[in-house]
Amino acid sequence: MKKIVYMALMAVLCGCSAPEVQHVFGRFAPDRRDDFAWENEFAAYRMYGPALALIENPSNGVDIFMKNTPAFVIDTFFHYYNAEDRPYHVQHGYGFDGYKVAHTPGMGGLAVVVDSVVYVGGHYDTWEILEQNNDLLRFHLHYDSLLVASDILQEDIIITCESGKVLNKAQIVLSGVSEHEMLLGTGLWLHDSIGELVVEQDWVSYTETAMSDPGAVRLNAKWYGITDLGQTHEAIYLPGAESYGLYDNHVAVLAKPYQLGDTITYYFGGCWSGWTDGEKTIPTAEAWREFVHNEILTIEK
Repeated sequence: MKKIVYMALMAVLCGCSAPEVQHVFGRFAPDRRDDFAWENEFAAYRMYGPALALIENPSNGVDIFMKNTPAFVIDTFFHYYNAEDRPYHVQHGYGFDGYKVAHTPGMGGLAVVVDSVVYVGGHYDTWEILEQNNDLLRFHLHYDSLLVASDILQEDIIITCESGKVLNKAQIVLSGVSEHEMLLGTGLWLHDSIGELVVEQDWVSYTETAMSDPGAVRLNAKWYGITDLGQTHEAIYLPGAESYGLYDNHVAVLAKPYQLGDTITYYFGGCWSGWTDGEKTIPTAEAWREFVHNEILTIEK
């Protein structure tokens, strides 16, 4: 912080422009089995690519990396994972991945509902960065084979992450042929037990243990003797949502009727109770709900 202030002061004294600060970052990560990963000041995320399918059955859900700093952590996570075999499921001082996605929407992925069954897809097939600057990232992921009931559909999702906003924007289009009536929206996996869950008309706020992944619990205990790392805050928002349901495997879904070819827009995001930016923190479920509600009000304007 002192360095930034000093550089800004020198820029004023010499009549130069102050250096621009990058607040949003994202990239394709072949160094982490083809993840597409991105982050802003509040949290980091990833979605799974083709290479992971060689060893797992990945979904098109969203994973979240907790961070306790506005600084970027993705490259740090992946570097130490590859160079030093240091698991990023462990809190080494800057954040960690304690969230379990499995074959679910994870933390704000696509959810398709047909006959009271939630369908999710597999890994993305192609990626493209559409726009990237210091304060905004917009990228496109394409999925060739989304199985919905007995139909194989295609999914295209454009995600926008902005500086200062805890919610990412997702724009989804499904294409193909289907005679099934479907609901489309977004979901949260609530894991093995319901934490502090609040359901509003078209948005959901949730706070749970920050180590919902049993593997993260074991690794943190092994490395540092830690079994409690606070809480993860999560939220989904679907403007105009017409239904809410809690489905098998503890998946909470907001959805509305959908016709193939239409675009549906929703929002998702999360943060760690251990996150801090100067005096700014979001330590409790109540603080998280207020933060999300205020951001939704700006979206609705």
